[in-house]
Amino acid sequence: NIVNAEVLLTERGIEVVEELRHEKGAFGAMMTAEVLTKEDGCYEAAGTLFGHKMPRLVGLSGHRLEAFLDGWMLIFRHQDVPGMIGAIGTILGNHQVNIGQMAVGRTTATPGCSAIGVLNLDSEPPAEALEEVLAHKAIVDASVIHLPQAGELPAWLQG
Repeated sequence: NIVNAEVLLTERGIEVVEELRHEKGAFGAMMTAEVLTKEDGCYEAAGTLFGHKMPRLVGLSGHRLEAFLDGWMLIFRHQDVPGMIGAIGTILGNHQVNIGQMAVGRTTATPGCSAIGVLNLDSEPPAEALEEVLAHKAIVDASVIHLPQAGELPAWLQG
């Protein structure tokens, strides 16, 4: 449960560091998680809560965006070039996967820089669709994750 979460993380070798900042930011409250791996380096994700039940991903490894945090999600890093959203949408459409929400963010305001896309999907994309996304020349990497649907608690919090 949430009470023993820190103990469970420590048992798994995960260090928990809490840092509070009091300067004003873009959101009333925001949480940032930084994950360090031996293989891939550092990943950083920032999230906030809109209302009482609307979690949002607002930053991912230096990219600013606003993405829903629920259901099937396709997350892909790419070069910010014209036609990217259409190309990915076409690939998913060809595999009968509907996009429910979409967010795109860049590291700077300069076109052509590093960008990230987060698509909330109505169903799990088949492996072939992910392979086609990864084959696109402007895609750096892509992955699919599955979170509980909006308003549902994760299984590990359900009692």
